[in-house]
Amino acid sequence: MREWRMLLSEARRLWAQGTAHVVATVVRIGGSTYRRPGARMIVEPDGTSHGAVSGGCLEGEITHQALQLLQEDLPACLLAFDLTEDDLLYGFGTGCNGVVHVLLERVPTSGRMSPLVLLDRFLQARRQAVLATVIETHEAGQDWLGRHYLLCEGGLAEGDLPEASPAAWIREEAYRMLNRSLAGHEERSWAVQRYAADNARMELFLEVLYPPVRLLIFGEGYDVLPVVRFARGMGWEVEVIGRRPQEALSARFPEADVCRFLMHPEQLPQHVATDARTAALVMNHTYLRDRQVLETLLFESDIPYIGMLGPKERTARMLAELAQTYGQERLEANRYRIYGPVGLDIGTETPEEIALAALAEIQAVLHGRSARPLRERPTPIHGERSPLPCSLNAVL
Repeated sequence: MREWRMLLSEARRLWAQGTAHVVATVVRIGGSTYRRPGARMIVEPDGTSHGAVSGGCLEGEITHQALQLLQEDLPACLLAFDLTEDDLLYGFGTGCNGVVHVLLERVPTSGRMSPLVLLDRFLQARRQAVLATVIETHEAGQDWLGRHYLLCEGGLAEGDLPEASPAAWIREEAYRMLNRSLAGHEERSWAVQRYAADNARMELFLEVLYPPVRLLIFGEGYDVLPVVRFARGMGWEVEVIGRRPQEALSARFPEADVCRFLMHPEQLPQHVATDARTAALVMNHTYLRDRQVLETLLFESDIPYIGMLGPKERTARMLAELAQTYGQERLEANRYRIYGPVGLDIGTETPEEIALAALAEIQAVLHGRSARPLRERPTPIHGERSPLPCSLNAVL
């Protein structure tokens, strides 16, 4: 997500300058590859590039092809790179043993939308979405290559599809994949579908887009600083919530997206929107306030991850007190969302180490991963994400 933000920042600069550029997107892979479908990079007319679509072996050739595209009267082209052999011509020799297909799109092109414009719309909507891109055309005609359709949860839709029969099929495929993903029936984060009708054939790349993680940090101590810094480095949306005046919080945590003064935790639902991509870290170092925050998060939100800083006994005491108010049955129904002590067991001591352990645990929970060493994983590293968050070892 941090890479997306960087690419969008560069794209906005180029749009403002009216500078033509090329967006390169990995749209299909086979075998083992360094980047997954959806990885993107921008190439400027002077050869400057931003982002990456490989581990470094393909960027030079892609830049060369992108500069050629800027000189030609074509809106897009599809490249294929075979990494199964040590190709001396391009110096790949990666040993990845895979095939990568990369779509190059020239921006601006009259009557077309940049994929980064649609990604910007998606980030603003903060809704799960599917972006459909035509990546190969046969009898359908060159005008379809690189056409897009974005469909967001809630019905927001935008794109640059021509008014022809394949457009209805593209919309239907995007609708089907989004609905399956929202229902938890679609574990894939991308797919390629083929169309053959009306004397036309084409291939469609569909990618499921997830909003960035939103991290709510309750606390304003020195140990919050590395959490903010690391989370922003991962491209997460970071909100610090404390009892200092908002100006003081903003001055202390300039890297945070939002700093919010909140005296009474029970007012949280009125001021902060939460969803399945929201995580919370409770680190006020004040027992009463931490318990109030925990109570609100546990019974007034559906946040899938609530991290409690401090000893297990401290959190257990809070839960025992909350059980007296809300009942043991209701508490147990929500207990799986509590992670305390916060973080993975990696031998933490310093604030930076604790921040690393906490964010790694959040990453694992929200992506349905076990957090075990990759060398113990029996399936490919880039196996598709679980449709539902899994629970690690929550507080007992």
